[in-house]
Amino acid sequence: MLGPRRAGTANERSAAEPRRRDWRSLRGVSETWSFSFADEGAGYCCFGRDDRAVLLGDGPVERAELAGEGPFSLRGPGIGELSLEPLGPPIGFDGAARREWICHGRGRSAANAKLEGYGLVARETDALAGLALRRSLWLCIDGKLAVSALAGRRLLSDPHGAEALEVHVARGAPLEAARVADPRLSSTYDGDGLLLRAGLELWEDEIEGERERGGALRLAGQTLARGRLDGAALAFMLWHWREERGVGCYAIEAAG
Repeated sequence: MLGPRRAGTANERSAAEPRRRDWRSLRGVSETWSFSFADEGAGYCCFGRDDRAVLLGDGPVERAELAGEGPFSLRGPGIGELSLEPLGPPIGFDGAARREWICHGRGRSAANAKLEGYGLVARETDALAGLALRRSLWLCIDGKLAVSALAGRRLLSDPHGAEALEVHVARGAPLEAARVADPRLSSTYDGDGLLLRAGLELWEDEIEGERERGGALRLAGQTLARGRLDGAALAFMLWHWREERGVGCYAIEAAG
C-alpha cells in the first residue's frame, strides 16, 4: 500500500531522477508505454496509453514513472495513485519489439479507497506497424500463474484473414515465462459488438504436453473514442483457470 515517503537527500533525488518520466513526454518517441490494472474486489479497473487513462479512471495521467525494469508508479486525478511491482522478468514478444511486465499493484483510488490487484506494464516500438488489427490480453491468478497473448491480422478487409498468435505462460515466484507451442484464442461478442467472453486453449508441448484451458467473462468494457486510442475496444475480464480465478484485460486495436 502506498504511504508517505522519506524526502531523501539532494544526491539521492538526483540519482533517482533518470527513472522519472512524464507520461506526456513520450509522445513523438518511437517507444510507447501502456498499462492496465484491475482490482476485482474494489470494482476498479483502468487502462492507459500516452497521457490518458480510461475506464474507471477517466482523466489525464499527471505523473508516470515507467522507466527501467520497475517498480512502476502512476498518479492522476481520475485513477488515484498506483504502484506496480513486477512479479518476474519481462516477457518478450516478436524479437523484443514488445516487452511486458506482469505486476502486483497497490494504491488508492481517486476516492481514497484501498486498491490491491494485478496489472501489466508494456513497452514497445511501432505498436501497430504493418498490422490492420491487433488483440492483446493478459491474466494473472494469485501472482503464481500469468498468461499473456498478442495476436495480429494484416488484412482488415477480410474478417477471416490469417492471424498470428503468440502466447506466453509464466509460473513460479518470481514468474518465469515460456512461449506456448500451440495456443488457441476464441472471443465472443454481444449484440453491440463489445467483447463478452474469451477462451484460451494451450498446448505447451506440441508432442507430449497436456492441454490447459481457461475461460473469461467481461467485468467492464467500452469502445474508446479519443486520440490514438480511437476505436479501441477494452474489456476487463474475470478468468476461470482450472479451479482458480483471476483478473485480466483484453484490448482490440485497429490501425488508423
